[in-house]
Amino acid sequence: MIGQAILEGALAGVILSVFVGPIFFTMLQLGVEHGFRAAFALALGQWVSDLLYIFLAFWGAIWVEEIIADEVKQATFVWYSGTIGGCLLILFGAGLLLTKSVSTAVSDKIEIAEHKVSKAAYFAYFFQGFLINTINPTPLLFWMGLMAFAINSNYIGGATAALYIAVMSVVIIADCLKIYLAKTIRDKLKAQHFLYVRRLAGLVLGGFGLVLLLKVTVL
Repeated sequence: MIGQAILEGALAGVILSVFVGPIFFTMLQLGVEHGFRAAFALALGQWVSDLLYIFLAFWGAIWVEEIIADEVKQATFVWYSGTIGGCLLILFGAGLLLTKSVSTAVSDKIEIAEHKVSKAAYFAYFFQGFLINTINPTPLLFWMGLMAFAINSNYIGGATAALYIAVMSVVIIADCLKIYLAKTIRDKLKAQHFLYVRRLAGLVLGGFGLVLLLKVTVL
């Protein structure tokens, strides 16, 4: 049973990893502008948020079942988290659209030294990743749905833990590969390209926020 749980968790991790959400474009923007460690700090915030949700789902299985089974409770959760999350994503997107990357003001042959990023900035990136992932209802619904799957599959104890560990392992490996790819792309870009990446990330974040806000308030 544990072996089956690992395989199913790995598959779920692949599905979650290929989903292109707002965190992906933020990770790309940070990786291109500030290098591996800045994007890794953002990804670390996302992973901590995921672990928090896993804890809630793992130790609150009854609560998870109640929310999934009750359409009213699920709709209420989605409305609150979607409204708050949509507004914050729009603000994050606007921030990227209205500000310039420090790299665009230097020269065409830009060298972005990772050691110039302050500890406070790394903490801000970590918090940004944590916040973007936490305010988005999709990750929590995914982890709750995974718990519902484990319950329906009669997974107990070690099998359920193996399922979650497999998912997170694949997600972490995939995110590290994405960050490395962004760092590799960075070495091939000129200074003005950094601004394009920043604007793209801002548009995508704002777009995700607007769609999320409209989905829970209008549609």
